[in-house]
Amino acid sequence: MLKKLFATFAVTAAMFTAQPSWAASPPNMLVIGTNLTGIRTLDPAQNNARTVSELISNLYDNLVQLSPDDLQTLKPMLATEWKVSEDGKLITLTLRDDAVFQSGNKVTAEDAAWSIQRVIKMGQVGSTDIALWGFTPENVEQLVRAKDEHTLEIELPQPVSTDLVLYSLAGSSIGIVDKKTVLSHEANGDFGGAWLSANSAGSGPFTLAQWRPNDVAIFNAQPDYWGGKPAMARVVARHIPESGNLRLQLEAGDVDVGHYLASGDLDALSKSEDIIIDSVPGLGFYYVALNQKDPDLQKPKVREAFQHAFDWKAIADNIMRYTGFPWQSMIPRGMIGAPSEVTDRYNYDPAKAKQLLAEAGYPNGLKKVLNPSGAPTLPFAEALQASARAAGIELDLVPGEFTPAFRERKYEVLLGNSGARLPDPFAVATQYAYNPDNSDEARLGSYYLWRTAMKVDELNGLVDQSMKERDTAKRTEIFKKIDAIYGGMNSPLMIFFQRTDPYVMRANVKGYQGHTTWSTRWHDVTKE
Repeated sequence: MLKKLFATFAVTAAMFTAQPSWAASPPNMLVIGTNLTGIRTLDPAQNNARTVSELISNLYDNLVQLSPDDLQTLKPMLATEWKVSEDGKLITLTLRDDAVFQSGNKVTAEDAAWSIQRVIKMGQVGSTDIALWGFTPENVEQLVRAKDEHTLEIELPQPVSTDLVLYSLAGSSIGIVDKKTVLSHEANGDFGGAWLSANSAGSGPFTLAQWRPNDVAIFNAQPDYWGGKPAMARVVARHIPESGNLRLQLEAGDVDVGHYLASGDLDALSKSEDIIIDSVPGLGFYYVALNQKDPDLQKPKVREAFQHAFDWKAIADNIMRYTGFPWQSMIPRGMIGAPSEVTDRYNYDPAKAKQLLAEAGYPNGLKKVLNPSGAPTLPFAEALQASARAAGIELDLVPGEFTPAFRERKYEVLLGNSGARLPDPFAVATQYAYNPDNSDEARLGSYYLWRTAMKVDELNGLVDQSMKERDTAKRTEIFKKIDAIYGGMNSPLMIFFQRTDPYVMRANVKGYQGHTTWSTRWHDVTKE
């Protein structure tokens, strides 16, 4: 039986990696066309981006989880229950006793504690959320500990809303790994990171069968999964970066689910009865960033001129039809502290922009270099370039991948989009309104306001308050105040659209739901 199974897998793997043209996917296999560019490892501790988060979320279980249709209610996963001490300093989680890793080892509280310790000690991007709560390589072993085989204790090193801590435990980077197996593959103190780049050691519904960067990832169902055997025997994530090619394969049925399609291809697919497009609201925005290290862009009236130089309404129903909706608040729609509607802060007014430039000392206009953060934002950048010209701002558009330059503050004007996984306004506030140290040496690249070289002490204080406050009503008022200050200060980060992520599916695919926090899970997916 095993020989037959491995033979079948070998044939399937060869088909998915060798043939230029594929047959329609079988009923027990889900094929996802996506973009695997830049993903070098499937180690949870080393990742926090959209596509890789989905892959990891199916290899590793979390202690708790959030349903795609309810981002406020934490639900059990490996932890069946949890309680918070009256003073809010200790979270105690009780783990289920029927979960096993793919190795056959039982999932224990020691595995959970070590997984969190590992993320903090490695200090990679996967630690971004949980490190905010004050955990460090020096204190994490003492504070995150196994009380017994099924009881995990998390002691907080500083005052923080425990809801935020629990939300971060639902992120893909905090997937629980098999301590014994991973340590058996440790090399040179890397916590098993090199081995986990192309292997899995989780308790999730799928195991990693094959991983080739920028090519293909193949996952096999875990028949003994504690939550029941998945309906899909195999899931294949294929690297199909060209949108037109992906559209054709979706139409032919070669691919079941598609990510990152261009607006023109989405329009074409929307006319097919065999295709469903689900635009999932994201926790991020499309923005224009102005580098405050540039003397011209430091001037408030110049920043205000940019607010009126972009004809965002002209692209709202075409370029942004599936990838974003008009929004100009830094609090995502529907979250505590968000306005019911806000699209009137930055209206296109070329005459006003020219007047503001003249008042700032530029009667003949201004010239700057415009970079898109990457290829997906290029159409947005082209639209900005065209409308800004009429407003007296000449933007020399230089395409490419400029996110690294943005992190290094080496740009003039940049158009980008952001995302966050923590379903709370605090996650966005840390990106857009927080910069505790504006020096170059601080290298606080995870804070977008640092990337623009602006520091606002009042905002820093309010963001810190929003993290510590446990009362929801008080937190709501804090976020309203943050947004009011942000909206009135001519911010160097101008928000025009809230992000949505379009997930395209064949109509016969059931149970696949794009997740706002990027933790889309395949366990309940079926195909008719």
